[in-house]
Amino acid sequence: MSTRILLADDCERLLSPGDVVAALERAHLELAGGGAVQPPPIAMRDPRDGAADAPALVPMAALAPYLGRALVKMLADAPANRAAGRPAQRSTVALFAADDAECLALIDGAVLTRMRTAAVSVLATKALARADSAVLGLVGAGPLAVEHAVAHHEVLGLEEVVVWSRSQRSRDTFRTAVAARAGSLRVTGVEEVYQVFETADVVCTLTPSESPLVTAKLLRPGLHLSAVGSPPRPEYSELDPDVFEDIDCVVVDDHAVARGESGNIRNGLTAGTLRDHEITSLGQVLAGTATGRARDSDVTFFNSVGLGLQDLAVLDLLHRRAEAADAGQLISLRL
Repeated sequence: MSTRILLADDCERLLSPGDVVAALERAHLELAGGGAVQPPPIAMRDPRDGAADAPALVPMAALAPYLGRALVKMLADAPANRAAGRPAQRSTVALFAADDAECLALIDGAVLTRMRTAAVSVLATKALARADSAVLGLVGAGPLAVEHAVAHHEVLGLEEVVVWSRSQRSRDTFRTAVAARAGSLRVTGVEEVYQVFETADVVCTLTPSESPLVTAKLLRPGLHLSAVGSPPRPEYSELDPDVFEDIDCVVVDDHAVARGESGNIRNGLTAGTLRDHEITSLGQVLAGTATGRARDSDVTFFNSVGLGLQDLAVLDLLHRRAEAADAGQLISLRL
């Protein structure tokens, strides 16, 4: 069997946000029901480099018997790259047949990761936000923010977005990119983070911040908050631990991964404002075995650092679409 090499263009051309949300919903339901395997990743770092932003290589793996597929993603997380104008994260993703480890597909992870991250935020919004939510708030205005705006608009019909970033230039770039993909979406740029929370029903934080941007005083009754920007290293956190005292429902993509890699979750547990038994998984909420939003006035929270299973579900869908369309390039990895 040949390996299909897929490009970012294939990902964007063959998948829609709705497709990706549906694939992720099935994946999280399978994970909650014991139908998928998601081991916590273990970051590898040079033991001689003790800096908080030292480069880390994070192998992410998952097995989905319901698809007959397995996946390995090698993520390189190097925050110091930003100062040199290089990407802080790079990844390569490989899809395998679960029965014999035949390598079915290879793809650069940038667009795939961006699409699945936005889609899982949409899935959490669908499960946890108030039904009458109309305004999306974004803390951060990069490519991931654009993907979030488009996905929430296309899948949930949100027609207005309020966006903050530290620079006017990035807000202008965001506005142009959103207009090219979702022209009817109304965009308002603001200069302070609190202005996002004053207006939005759903807020997504999308920054690699080392110090908290979200404090308890920003939360309003009925808000849904998704924090997905922090890299998979506990030193980074977008939330002040005190926010958990005012949050009614805490949901993560996976318990073990969140406890090991999310600064938001670890800091809350360490501070005692969050207790382990208060954390539930998205799959449990989707399956109805755990309670999500109980009242319109609840503040709900979703935290994600990303799962290999999410990448697997999306890459499997992409691979099947690519096979049907004869997209990508077939190569043989064997002599």
